[in-house]
Amino acid sequence: MRDPLKCTKIKEKVAVDEQIKTFEVTEKQVIVHCSLHSPNGTYVRIWKSTYLKTESGQHCPLVSWKGITLAPQWMPSTDEYTRFTLIFTGLPSDCKVFSLIEEIPEENGFVKYGIQRNASDIYQVVL
Repeated sequence: MRDPLKCTKIKEKVAVDEQIKTFEVTEKQVIVHCSLHSPNGTYVRIWKSTYLKTESGQHCPLVSWKGITLAPQWMPSTDEYTRFTLIFTGLPSDCKVFSLIEEIPEENGFVKYGIQRNASDIYQVVL
């Protein structure tokens, strides 16, 4: 009698398309760690309309955020600086300098010009 728990190896050849063999997926992201001067009791938030702008005018949208709330919700600051992380789609390979822009329908949106591109695409900015 055959043991039902015993596995049997089956060898089967599968044809793989040559294009699939060389297909590579590379997801590029830009991570920006932010420090925002926000004395204790200040309320802060980030807008989804925040983006990176390259020197050629290309926009890289915000895709994720950590440590801050998304507008219209406000978050109270509990320290002298609010620290949060923003994640954007990848910059084009020819980009050398970019800006962080929070385009909002009111005053005081975050703006940081002239951020020099680095090899890791991880940045620290003070707003």
